[in-house]
Amino acid sequence: MKKQFVWVGAVVFLCLFAAAVWGFTHPNFVISQLQDYVMRKTGRQLVVNGGAKLAFLPQLSVGLDELSISNPNGMDGTFVRVDHADLPITFGDLFSRKIKIRDVTLTNSRFNFVIDGKARVNWTADGAAGSAAKSDKTGNANEPLDLHIENGSANFLDERNGQAYAMGSVTGIVRVGGDTGLDISATAAINSQFATLDAHLEALGRVAEDGSPADIAIKAPALSLNFDGRLGTRNSLNLVGTLSAASPDLRLLSKWLGNEIGGKAGLKNFTLAGALDLLGPAARLSKATIGLDGMVGNGAIAVDLAKKIPRVSATLSTNLINLDSYLGAATGTSSSDPGWQISPLEVNGLNGVDAALTISALLVKWKDAEWGPVEISGTLKDSVLEAGFQNGAIYGGKASAKVTLNGASEVPALQVDFEGRDLAAQKFFSQFAGLNWLGGIAALKTSLTATGHNQRDMMSNLKGNFSIEVKDGQFLGLNITDRISKASNAIVNGWGDGAKDLSTFTSASASFVVADGIARSTDVEVETPLATIAGAGEVDMLRQALAFKFDPQLMSGTDQAISLPVQIVVKGPWSGPRIYPDVSNNDLKKIEKKGKKLLKKLFGN
Repeated sequence: MKKQFVWVGAVVFLCLFAAAVWGFTHPNFVISQLQDYVMRKTGRQLVVNGGAKLAFLPQLSVGLDELSISNPNGMDGTFVRVDHADLPITFGDLFSRKIKIRDVTLTNSRFNFVIDGKARVNWTADGAAGSAAKSDKTGNANEPLDLHIENGSANFLDERNGQAYAMGSVTGIVRVGGDTGLDISATAAINSQFATLDAHLEALGRVAEDGSPADIAIKAPALSLNFDGRLGTRNSLNLVGTLSAASPDLRLLSKWLGNEIGGKAGLKNFTLAGALDLLGPAARLSKATIGLDGMVGNGAIAVDLAKKIPRVSATLSTNLINLDSYLGAATGTSSSDPGWQISPLEVNGLNGVDAALTISALLVKWKDAEWGPVEISGTLKDSVLEAGFQNGAIYGGKASAKVTLNGASEVPALQVDFEGRDLAAQKFFSQFAGLNWLGGIAALKTSLTATGHNQRDMMSNLKGNFSIEVKDGQFLGLNITDRISKASNAIVNGWGDGAKDLSTFTSASASFVVADGIARSTDVEVETPLATIAGAGEVDMLRQALAFKFDPQLMSGTDQAISLPVQIVVKGPWSGPRIYPDVSNNDLKKIEKKGKKLLKKLFGN
């Protein structure tokens, strides 16, 4: 009997001990304390639907499932939902049944930051701007809380203007300070591209009021960005402060932001720094320094992302604009037309953005050409580029130009209007047209249009008109009197060699009408101290060839004009045409004899 009482007593004791241990160690008390903590901090109720479980590995902790915190009163929706949360505790916490909440690990959390149509925010205690949580008089009121985020997401929506931003796959630490400060160090997927985010907000509650001092750094493959200033959301998302940013490729950056820019040339090594003022989708950068493709400019830039196609406007000044990256020669050529490219024109770079730019440059370079100072203005809208300059310094003279490139049509269209005066003719024409035999001081006026997918196509249907005047000029490599006196050499190839074959002239002029790539003129006039030459003919722009006939008139000692008995033909490639007398219907010996008499009378030989 005594043994039975002993065993009964032992069982009762063990049951009481187990009940006591269960009572002290069961973690349900954590739920109520955590709910009290959230209420004191935010003024809102924490709901835990999945209960609490004690875990011993990898450390002693309490696990909670299916947690949520609602939006403030009067705002629909939920501020945050969490699939699972872990709170580290100690054995002392279990037996004292009081916990100190210093850090929480959130798995699969979804934060929704909202500003509703009445300008109420859901991250403050009651939704009002600048409001604070209920007074927290506990011992750990000012202790920071570390939120360890694993596979979280964050969304921002401003219902006033529809602005929305999202981050997914967030992993990192969010530290909420006792004084409402906020620190974030995390990685996240932004527009399907992973980025690191480091941010500090001095006062989270002031974001929706007058703004909080903020430091933000983002680093992604397409962009590195640093901001130091003030962040606010009173009227719209607002950033005011200093900004620095860099991108290895603007096309990569634009695609990441949701807009694609076509083309392949240029737009590399982009840098930006200045004073930022961003309000909603519109941003302005003043006192800005911008770098692109090795060039550096200073001025002001504005960007508006309100529409699907962003708009950029800028006023900049720079020492150098190098156009080689944008207007460089294509790689494909035609064997029959070696002078013009057959690679497709890269007009895709005209889509994806609208722009208005004004750039003042001391020097503009394109291949071997250089000109400046010049102020270039341009607009890009709906894939149509218009660019030009007025009274710019170029090739020793002045010029105005306007270029319109339409990349929106099925076949790209180009229009060029140019008017220049006092230009160094040899350098200008050799660099822009491959003509290296014409020197002097030139004036040129053109109005030309063309369509095509490459240079060769455009040259084949070029149309419009142009005119040229040259004063105090030279035909480099051509001695007119020498060519006439040697009429018996029926065909002379090329312009000759060296300065000994140089003819000067007082003036030369011609006007051309262009159709289907053929430029025709009937009023070519050249005046030299010894002769007046009139002619007509055509220029084949596609094949880069000339075909002209001239009627020279030599001046005698009595100022009497004496016509030569033959026409002079200039025919062949414009880089080196043939010059010969038209003797198809004449007796060469008679022409030679008469030509010698004229030369002897005029020049004594």
